[in-house]
Amino acid sequence: MHYVNPISNSKIKEIQKLHQKKYRQESGLFLAEGIKSVEECLNEQIEIKEIYVTENVKLKSIPNFAIVIPENIMKKISTTDSVCEILAVAKKKIINPAEIKKRNKLALFENISDPGNLGTILRSASAFGIDAVILFGNCVELYSPKVIRSAVGNFFKTPVILIHTIEELNKLFPEHKKISTALSIKNNISLKELAIINKYIIMFGAEAGGLSKDLINISCKNARLDMAKNVESLNLSVSAAIVFYELFINAKEG
Repeated sequence: MHYVNPISNSKIKEIQKLHQKKYRQESGLFLAEGIKSVEECLNEQIEIKEIYVTENVKLKSIPNFAIVIPENIMKKISTTDSVCEILAVAKKKIINPAEIKKRNKLALFENISDPGNLGTILRSASAFGIDAVILFGNCVELYSPKVIRSAVGNFFKTPVILIHTIEELNKLFPEHKKISTALSIKNNISLKELAIINKYIIMFGAEAGGLSKDLINISCKNARLDMAKNVESLNLSVSAAIVFYELFINAKEG
């Protein structure tokens, strides 16, 4: 490592562009901020273009190409409110959807809009053995910095693919049973019953509108999460974590 104090204004502006979705999409690059996110990139062998650290960083193994910068510069190039100790500019990982069709336990999220929810869902999916996550429809950007931070070092552990239409979903996963999650429909299946199905996609709706009729219509069963009568609904990431946990436990017991 060596000191560059400060890095050039042009480099600062170049990194700051990656705060915006437009430039992340155009460049194929993203920002990993914080020790856990950068450690995951290193462990998962994600291609890293640049690493910047403050002199107080506490990381067991820092690549020799990392550049030490002052805290005031780190604050300019990062998206966090407080100064992070380490930031990496890395290349997005491309997932081939054909690889996902071979996996058994999938979870789909339709029109999810909250990046914190998505990051937490990826963390829960990793903890409880979900094989892959499908983002369906108009979802929050996967590589949003808040999604990556909220995953807390679990961003790459569960592969994620994007699907936009029912036709594409059915074509890619013809053998997977589609299981809806809704409060007001019948044909319910318990999570214990679901856990013993060989191939399934359990489908969750948006935070506000729930699962669309189109997805409900292609489902063969509905997995309902029972709650106290005086509670209307749960936060999406909380609901998903409970379902993932129950499926994980029931699969082990089965």
